[in-house]
Amino acid sequence: MKRLLYIPVVLVWLVSCKKDSVGDMSPNAAFTTVSGLWHSIEIERSSLDNKSSWEPIAATQSDSLIFRSDGVVLNANGTPRCCAPATMIINGALLDVKPLTALPSNPQCELLNCITCPTWEVSLSDDQLILNTCNSPRVKYVR
Repeated sequence: MKRLLYIPVVLVWLVSCKKDSVGDMSPNAAFTTVSGLWHSIEIERSSLDNKSSWEPIAATQSDSLIFRSDGVVLNANGTPRCCAPATMIINGALLDVKPLTALPSNPQCELLNCITCPTWEVSLSDDQLILNTCNSPRVKYVR
C-alpha cells in the first residue's frame, strides 16, 4: 500500500521541477544584457611574480566594441569585428553567436590571418564588462 502512495508522490515531484532561471533565459535575452556600445578603459597586466594589476588605457588607444542583441560583435563604425567568436561565455553561460541579419563585409578582415579564438569570456556587472579572449590580456570596458 505504501508503494502505491510513493508512485504519485514521485510523479508530482518530477512534474514540479523547473529549470534554473539561467537555463530559461533565451540566448537573445543573455546577449541583450551586453548589447550596446562599450569603450575600453583598462587592461590587465601581469608581473613576473604572477600578480596582476589593472592599468589605464590612453584615450588615443581606447577600443570600442558594439555587441548586438544576437551576439555579433561590431567595430565602432558598425563593421563586423575581424576574428570575432562563434560562441561566448557570458557570466558562466555558454551561448552560440548566430547572426539574425546579414553582416556587411569588412575589407580589413580580408587582410588578416586570424588564429581563431572560438570563445570569448565576458564577465558583466552593472555597467562594467571584462573581456577575456584566448591568449590576450583581459580588458575592462564601460558603457
